Amino acid sequence: MYILSSKGMKNAEKTADDRGISYFSLMKNAGNAAADIIISKEVLPDKRVVVLAGNGNNGGDGFVMADRLLSEGAEVTVALFSGLPKTDCAKKAYAEMSEGVKTVEAKELLKLSSADIVVDGLFGTGFRGDLGEAEKEILSHIKSLKAKVYAVDLPSGVECDSGRVSEGTLPADCTLTFAALKYCHLLPPSNAVCGRTVVLDIGISDEILKENSDNITTVPPAVFGKRDKNSHKGSFGTLLAAVGSYGMAGAAMISGRAALKSGVGIVKIASAKENYTALTVYCPEAIQIPLSGDDTDGETLLKALGGAKALLIGCGMGQSERAAENIALLLEKTTVPTLLDADGINNIASRISILKKVKVPLVLTPHPGEMARLTGKTVAEIEADRFGTAKAFAREYGVWLCLKGANTVVAAPDGRLFVNVTGNPGMAKGGSGDMLAGLMAGLLAYTEPEKAILSAVWLHSLAGDKARDRLGERAMTVSDMLAEL
Repeated sequence: MYILSSKGMKNAEKTADDRGISYFSLMKNAGNAAADIIISKEVLPDKRVVVLAGNGNNGGDGFVMADRLLSEGAEVTVALFSGLPKTDCAKKAYAEMSEGVKTVEAKELLKLSSADIVVDGLFGTGFRGDLGEAEKEILSHIKSLKAKVYAVDLPSGVECDSGRVSEGTLPADCTLTFAALKYCHLLPPSNAVCGRTVVLDIGISDEILKENSDNITTVPPAVFGKRDKNSHKGSFGTLLAAVGSYGMAGAAMISGRAALKSGVGIVKIASAKENYTALTVYCPEAIQIPLSGDDTDGETLLKALGGAKALLIGCGMGQSERAAENIALLLEKTTVPTLLDADGINNIASRISILKKVKVPLVLTPHPGEMARLTGKTVAEIEADRFGTAKAFAREYGVWLCLKGANTVVAAPDGRLFVNVTGNPGMAKGGSGDMLAGLMAGLLAYTEPEKAILSAVWLHSLAGDKARDRLGERAMTVSDMLAEL
């Protein structure tokens, strides 16, 4: 699924118009498709519906919706926030509304004592800046009514491309967006006020959307073919995982277990000798390589790397001069796809130029704090430009960059972006990143990098959603997610 900026969506609509689907047809399609969702979800007869309408095309979508919802038995009131519509399409939609739709000035909503459903069609993707005081007062009153809120394209007060949320924005229970996801549906903090986002087909072809997407799509579902009947463990590669210092056995156990669940043929876990017993019990299928914590570890790791098809570095590895030296040695000598996670990232942040010397496919999986260390930016700056930060870093260093968080962003070395649209807050627990790293690294051992990376992100989130459905967001653990794999 393609993800568009406000400019990209505007250009897509123009292209569709140029190719024979008029702007007004798009508006009618949008309004009817959005109304269909509400009709399918709500019992409308005798329900009180309020449509918040601006004077642009977003309000025009609202007018089409108002007419449809009226025909289903709802009592519909359209509140005009900026007077009568000004665009030709919105004027036409307004003129076509049935007489049964009541029209009022927005300030009249302050007298409203109840509403069942609110359709927020006040602003569209072009909103910038802050809501006015009068708008904030009215939206605050609407919020106090505790009606079900459906946003048209995006909640009013949200900036489409930055994800910035103005004070006074009316949070939506459901956002009905047209043709494609927009940046704000996926970026913080706006993704938190969009509620459930539904993408509706309004007649714009995939070809047109692709032309205007800036190479940003959603992470596709993982699909694997059948395994050959005569396969053996060597058919699916060997992973070496250099993970887990003393006191961090859990990171090694989780990443190792996730790797074993990935379908890789053999997993070798190189970890602190103190973790040997725990790892042998928790991951009995893996080959254990105890590290002594002295100068012999580098030689041990290089020997273990022989015959491996992928390398994982970092989960719980600790931050020390010896760890940093071992990581640098592995990056210098690796000849297989390599994944840096957690302390693998932290230990090279001060010597980041080493990344440009790696000659194999390299994947980094930082959370925002680790990304801040890599770039010298603050976490706030990272979160304010997740797409741009990931894209720029991946291009500069020629790596795959997986910026974790709600709606994880995957940036390819060639500038393409993929954004994950599944997952839930219950996954925000210690060990979740170790699970993703192990799963991804295991897939790297027998699957080409792009598919391995994207499949791991998708499967990780799917496991999280299944654990949530079974146990709830608060109680679910990473072990529960591993069980779902």
